Amino acid sequence: MTTHVDTNPGNPPELDAAADGSPVLPPENRPTQSTALRSLTTNTVLGGIGLLFVAPMLWLLLASVDSHASWGIEWPHFSLINFKHVLTGSLLHSLLNSVILAVISTAIASIAGVFAAYSFSRRKIPFKGPLLLFILFSSGVPLTIMVIPVYEIFARFGFLSLFPTAVFLSVTSLPFEVYLMKNFIDAVPIDFEEAARMEQASTLQILRRVIIPLAMPGIAAAAIFGFVNAWGSFIVPLILISSNSQQPAPIALYTFLTLPKVEFGNIAAYSLVFCIPVFVLYAASARLFREGFVLGGGVKG
Repeated sequence: MTTHVDTNPGNPPELDAAADGSPVLPPENRPTQSTALRSLTTNTVLGGIGLLFVAPMLWLLLASVDSHASWGIEWPHFSLINFKHVLTGSLLHSLLNSVILAVISTAIASIAGVFAAYSFSRRKIPFKGPLLLFILFSSGVPLTIMVIPVYEIFARFGFLSLFPTAVFLSVTSLPFEVYLMKNFIDAVPIDFEEAARMEQASTLQILRRVIIPLAMPGIAAAAIFGFVNAWGSFIVPLILISSNSQQPAPIALYTFLTLPKVEFGNIAAYSLVFCIPVFVLYAASARLFREGFVLGGGVKG
């Protein structure tokens, strides 16, 4: 008859080794009352903050399909009459102006940003560090500081129209785009570029076939920033565009608030339509952002 001798008489039975020799973990600590109270408080605060963001969006969705919309959140009288009102006439034309303004601004800033970012990333430029810091801090300069002098210049040369305003908006978003694109181009190995040069590729061919495809997530992110910056701009078009027929959608949306009777349904419907291009743009770019860099197979064997 064998007798089991406990080598650790001071340990509780759950700390003893199992029959197969593997250690047995102690039971998990039960949450204390203070931990549970702290968790409840945190979740309550976060839920309240989330409600502050959800409530306006809920009102936007319900009021846009309500023929008798008001400022409060209520069950709607379902109707598409609000969308019919805002997608005709001058309101629809203002949306087209916003598309033109944002596309021109994004195209100019993205093309110029790629060349500038590549130069900062691959070329030896005197005082590159201080110049990059100046570019970065330039992106934080408020537009209200520059818009009055720019207005004086535009008015003197007759530039108070849609296209010059788009060019100005592209310049305002260019510093941040250059800095963002440069960081992504820095992550592209220099070996890929050297391999392309061994194949007698020019600088433009390297940009088009090597740098841009591999740095596309950063370029797309910068382009989206520029598009959103121009798409939602209000002060700049209001001051720099003199013709009412060329005013973009944010200005048209503001005019709803100047009417003798505020039309909440039209405001909600127009705001919802105004948000759609940005939502579609982010959704279309989601796959590109998830994939990130795909550097494998970039060098010809």
